[in-house]
Amino acid sequence: MDRLGLGQHDIGGICLGATVALEYASRFRDQIARLVLHTPIYSPQTLRAAFKRQVGVFTAGPVFWCVDRLRRNRMVSDLYKRFLVEGPGVDPYDAQVNFNNQLRADGRAARQWLRDGITRDYRDFLKSWRKPALIVVAADDRTVDVNAIRGLRDLMPQAEVRVIESAGHGWTPTLIAAQVEAISAFLKA
Repeated sequence: MDRLGLGQHDIGGICLGATVALEYASRFRDQIARLVLHTPIYSPQTLRAAFKRQVGVFTAGPVFWCVDRLRRNRMVSDLYKRFLVEGPGVDPYDAQVNFNNQLRADGRAARQWLRDGITRDYRDFLKSWRKPALIVVAADDRTVDVNAIRGLRDLMPQAEVRVIESAGHGWTPTLIAAQVEAISAFLKA
């Protein structure tokens, strides 16, 4: 950040990337002007119970090593995402980008990132955040409790919370258009 001469800058992230953005912002609060958090896992209480169970099973010892091999199979990966995470109607281009990223990812690092991401609690940080913030979540998301995300208004009265109707965790054309509109409008303000 210093080497690049960023000075004050915005930070954002999507899903587990929002956890990275929260960690970064909590460490470098003075340098951050605005937060953009899409489907943020800001506390273990944010996750849906079914997703917590999936993560617990899929990251456990011997099961994980099978999952790590299976994630490299496009058909298995697509079926898992469609039925357990994203839902139907995911944009084919975005599905391919996601799969390519999966292939490049180190499985052990992804496992640890997931475990860290679902156990950190940023509620105290968010409660103390007074700068502009945009929170975006899809109404039918299968990973997070959308009502918990809506509840961020109680912690962060200055935050704009946008719930995108008729969208799930996957990148459908509806979600893409709505999130681009929401984030663009926030950044222009």
